Amino acid sequence: MLAALGLLVVGAVGLAVTDYVPADETCTAADSSPIPADLVSDLEGASRESGFPVRVLAAQLDAESGWNPDAHSHAGAMGIAQFTRDTWDIWGGDGDPMDEHDAIAAQGRYMKYLRTELADLAGDDEDALTRYALAGYNAGPNAVKDAKGVPNYPETRSYVDKIMRLQQGKYARTCDG
Repeated sequence: MLAALGLLVVGAVGLAVTDYVPADETCTAADSSPIPADLVSDLEGASRESGFPVRVLAAQLDAESGWNPDAHSHAGAMGIAQFTRDTWDIWGGDGDPMDEHDAIAAQGRYMKYLRTELADLAGDDEDALTRYALAGYNAGPNAVKDAKGVPNYPETRSYVDKIMRLQQGKYARTCDG
C-alpha cells in the first residue's frame, strides 16, 4: 500500500514527491479532511490531468487563496487558483475563474503544461520538477528556465517552500487501510 500512496522523503535538501497517486486507489483524496468535500473529485481530475499528486494541488490552492473562490490579489489574480486574466485566457477555456470547479480544471491543465515545459530541466528528479512547476505557476515558466531552477525571487521561493511544507504536512495523504 505504501507504494500506491507514494513516498515522502525528508532529507537535507527538503521534501521529495516521488509518485503520482491515481484517484482510483484504495486511499482517496476524501481521506484528507482539509480538502473541501465538494472539491475532491475536481482535485482528483486535476491530478490525473497534470500528473501531480492531489496533495500538491490542494496545498497549492491553500497557498494561492486559502480555498477562497472569491479571492482577488493586488496583482489582479482571481479565484481559488488565482489566475491572472492573461493566463486564464489561455488555460481557462470557456470557464469562469471565479468558479471553483472551472478553476481547478484549469489548474490541472496549466500544471500539465508546466510539467511538460520544465521536464528537461528537472531530468528524472520528480521533486525538482514539482518545485519548478510550482515556481512556473507563480513566476512564469520562462523565469524558471532563465534561472535553470526556482528563480531567486523571494515571493516565488517562499511560495514553493510553503506548498512543499503543506503537501507534506497538512495535506499529506495517510490511509491506515
